Amino acid sequence: MEAAFWHQKWKENRIGFHQADFNRWLQSWWSAQQQGEPVLVPLCGKSRDLLWLSGQGHPVDGFELSALAISQFFSENGLTETLSAVGPYQCHQHDDLRIYQGDFFAAPELGRRYRLAYDRAALIALPTAMRRQYATLMSRLMEAGGQVLLVTLEYQPEQQVQPPFSVGEMEVRTLFERDFSVEVLGRAAELDHPRVLSGQLSYFDEVAYRLIRRG
Repeated sequence: MEAAFWHQKWKENRIGFHQADFNRWLQSWWSAQQQGEPVLVPLCGKSRDLLWLSGQGHPVDGFELSALAISQFFSENGLTETLSAVGPYQCHQHDDLRIYQGDFFAAPELGRRYRLAYDRAALIALPTAMRRQYATLMSRLMEAGGQVLLVTLEYQPEQQVQPPFSVGEMEVRTLFERDFSVEVLGRAAELDHPRVLSGQLSYFDEVAYRLIRRG
């Protein structure tokens, strides 16, 4: 999607993709991860999952295009922030929690690699043509043995043409298996999702994967 599309979404507060609660897969899977290890969170929006990760003792590096989303994250959570220019980004920081405002695809310019990453809303925000670029970028940013908790959505694609997009297991494997091992952690049917209840979608499933970067 073009940057203007997402800026308009935030400006009009059309952010149905935002979750007010901590993600279920994050809470159930992450407990085994080493405290103190920095976590990469691409296309983070104003997700409260950043707070959860920080609360587990992780430095957090979020990346977000929308300055409005970042401003809302800090104000809604009562956090002070310091601003600095870091490479191609404007960095918003509170203690060890940083959100880099700008194009995530410029992240290699920071020269960092990660052993942990969390993607709940990045892959599913991107149209088909950009998902391969995203998978290639994640391969560059993850160290050998590094793990990604990836959360996707599945529904009948012809029933919804706007993001968040449906990304099935076959596509996840096609995108990532060259550089990552791919394990399905679980699937949850969202039977009470408003678009399922209204009949607009036949089903709406949230699926979690563990990706491990090959050496």
